Amino acid sequence: MSDPDYVSDCQERVHDENIAPITQLCDSLKTADKGTVPYVDPFYDVDGARILVLTPAPGPGTASGFLSHENDDDSSERLLRVFAAAGLDPKHTIPWTVHPWTQDDYALNLTKDRITSGIKPFNRFLKKVPRVVAIMAHGGEAQKLLKAFAATIGGTVLTDKAIKVFHVPALQTQSANKKLTPEEIEDQMVETYGQAMRLCGIRPLVNEG
Repeated sequence: MSDPDYVSDCQERVHDENIAPITQLCDSLKTADKGTVPYVDPFYDVDGARILVLTPAPGPGTASGFLSHENDDDSSERLLRVFAAAGLDPKHTIPWTVHPWTQDDYALNLTKDRITSGIKPFNRFLKKVPRVVAIMAHGGEAQKLLKAFAATIGGTVLTDKAIKVFHVPALQTQSANKKLTPEEIEDQMVETYGQAMRLCGIRPLVNEG
């Protein structure tokens, strides 16, 4: 989001109907003791989203003020490469984080308490994206949140709604599996996103190049 016009446009559209429920959720979560909560890019649509991209916490790219695949950080750039390789149009996705509040220095590692604090916000978020069929749980924190969600207030809601969880490596490079190269990890992500797309009935974009 190095383009100031793009950021300005997002700021103007953040209360548009397609994203307003999430904007309201973000506003309700902002507290002095927990910190800021970035909005979700109004590019996304709560009714059109089929794939939920769940990552640990707001990273440095959210200095833009938004969770977005258009952010200027390594994780967002990596996600865009995965989308492109899988032929996934980002319009079918929507991002959220385990811990919605921005940590000091945009830290992504989460304590057990911070993972637990994300359960209720995640539950509220999930209710606002009724057509989500797949959750891409990037990294251990996302997977722990979903396990804690199911063990507490979530119960069997994911099963009841036929939402499938896909375990995916963390997007941040430093969390890469040392047994695999970054390229091999991205290939794994592309394959897993492809599985999610098939589950959702999403056809890959055709590369005309």
